[in-house]
Amino acid sequence: MVDTVVKEFGRIDILINNAAAGFATPVLECDDETWQRTINTNVNGVFFVAREVGRVMVQQHYGKIINIGSFHCVVTMNGVPRSGYSTAKGAVYMMTKALAAEWAKDGITVNTLGPGYFKSEMADKVTNKSYDDGIRNNCPMGRRGNPGELNGAMLYLASDASSYTTGQLLLVDSGWTIV
Repeated sequence: MVDTVVKEFGRIDILINNAAAGFATPVLECDDETWQRTINTNVNGVFFVAREVGRVMVQQHYGKIINIGSFHCVVTMNGVPRSGYSTAKGAVYMMTKALAAEWAKDGITVNTLGPGYFKSEMADKVTNKSYDDGIRNNCPMGRRGNPGELNGAMLYLASDASSYTTGQLLLVDSGWTIV
């Protein structure tokens, strides 16, 4: 993938590193395969793509890497088993910090965008009345994010307006983490 992009465009300036898999199974009921799939997708996938794109960005002394995390990078959820997903997204945030520290001198910023609950393909698979009630009752805005509400944050992190911002988690979570 990296070779194809470089061949086609000559460089890579921005990576939006988005991978997600999760489960809502209590720890004592979670099998090894489910755990591994979650870690492989959310952590290893993000790492391998960042590493390969990072090789190009280091050579060109410029790049913007935006890892897609979640507000679950910093909090879990009472009453919903989120051990795998929260662990994996927390690892993405720590990886962001480590890569940011390593590559800052090379003109590369690495940040995490932390959405709250948004309407998405993944969310649609687990949506039910209980899920929606949990969002309404526990989220200050009482709703999921709508299409377009991540755009400004994403544009900021991808633009030179964020040239002095690295290793950060930008939460767009409707205030979920403030309560």
